Amino acid sequence: MTEDFAQIHLAPLLRVEAMYLLGDTGVGFVICAKEGMTTRRPGIHAVERGAVVILALMTAELEKQLDDELPVTYLVEAVDEATGAGWSVSVTGPVEIVVDPVLRAHYRRTLPGFESDRGVRVLRLIPRLVDGHRFHRISAAL
Repeated sequence: MTEDFAQIHLAPLLRVEAMYLLGDTGVGFVICAKEGMTTRRPGIHAVERGAVVILALMTAELEKQLDDELPVTYLVEAVDEATGAGWSVSVTGPVEIVVDPVLRAHYRRTLPGFESDRGVRVLRLIPRLVDGHRFHRISAAL
């Protein structure tokens, strides 16, 4: 008797591949520390000149990380539920709030926004660490 089971094959991504995949999507998660744990909040992004520009809802945790000049992680994943194939990319680095009114207006026009603009900021993350994997299920007979 044979029985199929699924295993996951992971293949690391090169930095250039990971940044390409980020640029080909538009939604991810800003990861922040809170009381020794992590929280994640949705973000809408674009990759521009090697940086990740993110529309993000400011939270107390994110505000604290920015005030303390701590690096921020942004996570993007894409998975095909039917096949189990997909990829995951995280970028970590320093973040600055885009304060230039012309640039801010440009990003607010070109990136789809949240229903309410209240508390939403435009952030620029400079990737220092880029980590990613492609993955897919493989079946094996026993």
